[in-house]
Amino acid sequence: MRDFTFYGDLLGIGSAYQLSPRLAYEKLNEFYNTVFTSLFDHTAGNRDLKVRMISDSVLIWGGQAERILEELQQIYLKLFRKELLLRGAMVEDRLETDLRLEDRNFRKFLPKNDTLARAVGLEKTQKGARLLLSPKLAESLPSQCRDWLTLDGYMRHPHLEIDIDSILRRICPTPTGNAYELLYFWNPQSPTMDYGNEKSILSEVAEFLSPDGSVHYRETMKLLRRCEMRDHRTRQLFSA
Repeated sequence: MRDFTFYGDLLGIGSAYQLSPRLAYEKLNEFYNTVFTSLFDHTAGNRDLKVRMISDSVLIWGGQAERILEELQQIYLKLFRKELLLRGAMVEDRLETDLRLEDRNFRKFLPKNDTLARAVGLEKTQKGARLLLSPKLAESLPSQCRDWLTLDGYMRHPHLEIDIDSILRRICPTPTGNAYELLYFWNPQSPTMDYGNEKSILSEVAEFLSPDGSVHYRETMKLLRRCEMRDHRTRQLFSA
């Protein structure tokens, strides 16, 4: 895969602040700590990877999109276990910023290209805790598995030479057909995901929320179901 720009933000932080500023701070603190512990070693050892966090948002850009997708999968799962829903999108090409005259108390961040705008725009097209990928980024999949750019292509062309744990197997068209998404609940590091229990919890929480809030939980529940189906299908293909 190619250079990338990722933008994501937490869902429901505004409501958390209305209920309790302390609760909202604790959620953001968990968010910051999770991203920091997951990516600090990568940024320290790789000057090509950049991470910026402000309020409830995270911005990541650099090269090796396939590698960072693996890290993002684990970040999403860690946040989910802490009852934090992250919605984000990754697009092709890396963010470029304009060097500006700055002061210690006056920092500037002026994008030179449209990568951030495209990532934010794509992120807003879907509901739920999703990790979306632009079509151009998904099309940079290795040539031997380009069949997987379609749903039936994955089922008809399993490419058993590609490891079952490959992040490429977790890239799937969205139901709306306008982008791709990462089926991150299908986790190679924890093959015993209790899909049924997690779907039940999300469904019950959704019943207590307003329509604007419940839609994020219902769409996340649907994502869980898609992950479960792809997980089950792939294990069948490998055991055939």
